[in-house]
Amino acid sequence: MSGRRSVLVTGPGGYVGSTLAMRLAGAGHRVIGYGHGSNFPALHTRSQEGGVELVSGDLTDRGELGRAMRGVDAVVHAASVTGDVACRRDVGAALRTIVRGTRLVVEAVQAHAIPLLIHVSSYAVYGTLHARPMPLDEEMHLEADDLYGTLKAEAEWEASQVPSIIVRLTNVYGRGAGLILKRDVVGHFVRAVQEGRPLRVFGDGSQGIDFVHVDDVSRVVGVLLEWSRPVRPYVLNVGSGRVVSIRALAELCARAARERLGRDVGIVTEEAPRDKIWPDRWVATQRLRECCPWFPSVTLEHGIDELVTTRW
Repeated sequence: MSGRRSVLVTGPGGYVGSTLAMRLAGAGHRVIGYGHGSNFPALHTRSQEGGVELVSGDLTDRGELGRAMRGVDAVVHAASVTGDVACRRDVGAALRTIVRGTRLVVEAVQAHAIPLLIHVSSYAVYGTLHARPMPLDEEMHLEADDLYGTLKAEAEWEASQVPSIIVRLTNVYGRGAGLILKRDVVGHFVRAVQEGRPLRVFGDGSQGIDFVHVDDVSRVVGVLLEWSRPVRPYVLNVGSGRVVSIRALAELCARAARERLGRDVGIVTEEAPRDKIWPDRWVATQRLRECCPWFPSVTLEHGIDELVTTRW
């Protein structure tokens, strides 16, 4: 494949999927977004110039999914229930979306002889709750230890049945398509800044996380679309390769509040619940930098400034 492609993106109403759909369309690809339509009106308004074609349907509807996939050059499978809390809130929906949905995507890719599947996964497949040698590299045995990571590992197995590139994302942040402010630590801090509330940090805030901007994720996927057909499934970590403490993140948000919004928000510490403190995690990025030597293109400072100044 070369030049302009026809790409189907699943989950275009979600946080990562909506950004992928808009950025790929903006890069000149013909993009078909397939998924639940609740955010379609807002996405349609934002993608007028990009021209994303939105098709409402469920991943588990084999017929509709197959029809949407006809004639495309590649599939980017981004639809997912995200995070362990969301998965535990509705285990059935998580199973249907993450595991069965991926199985049906793979079946449709096979049926229509689509040359490439890019499967969006998570570094939760390596494990979240227990310590492992760092950085996490692509050859490590998967040791998922929460429901979300376990389901994503199963979905990777499904995706590996066809020529595919599996991208394991770290903690994704950023404005993206402007549809969704995530309910993760970055989202909580941004909400607090915009509402003039102090930023809550558990314990001493030394816990470290690997953050990656959603626009950089989209740029990586754009590069992967240029690759020739993989002869076997290929796994790629997509993260910064460095750890940022929660305390440092809070300080960045407080600085952005002061410099961008003229607000002084304090940082308060609270005793850490036992389920809120996990081992530090970051990923190896050698493979990523081999295919994307420019990575990353968005600094954490710029990404935080962008978020706190966006009207949600």
